[in-house]
Amino acid sequence: MTIARAAMATLLSCTLLTAAACGDDDSNVQAGDSPTDTSGGGTADQAPDGSGASIPDTPADIVGTITSVTPFEPITEDCTPAEDLDPDGSVSSEDPPVCTPADNDIVGTVLVEEQPGIEEGNKISFTVTTSTALTGSDTAPLGVFGDLAEGQTVEAWSTGMCAESYPSQCEAVAIRRTA
Repeated sequence: MTIARAAMATLLSCTLLTAAACGDDDSNVQAGDSPTDTSGGGTADQAPDGSGASIPDTPADIVGTITSVTPFEPITEDCTPAEDLDPDGSVSSEDPPVCTPADNDIVGTVLVEEQPGIEEGNKISFTVTTSTALTGSDTAPLGVFGDLAEGQTVEAWSTGMCAESYPSQCEAVAIRRTA
């Protein structure tokens, strides 16, 4: 039972971190801001820019249209530090959220759909990190996470480890804008 509780605590922590819907941090977080340095109000420019990273030489996991772009908002107030959690303790939806770790490298998420507007079909929600390669069609750096927008056609590659949900949830290795 201890392993099940620890797994549930980890799952809840990850869900709260990626949902980023909790907390009272009113700092002005902009798309492309770094989640790892919020001391200046979330203005550090450590978002991925495609430099130093390459596009995999394998077929993309999905070619489709971006239908949602969500910048990550770190949870820094009214939260519980991860090191203060009891791995054997109970977990409740009434618990405060877990604080975003200082070494967090998540920048945001994008939803890519092969056939937007169609309920069936391949859809992948990609977590974009500071190491994700973001490029244009000519492999020149695209810019930062804030340059991704709904309606753009992209090819996207994942790390290969994806949550079996619908849509799938994967970490992005690379996203290349095609149009």
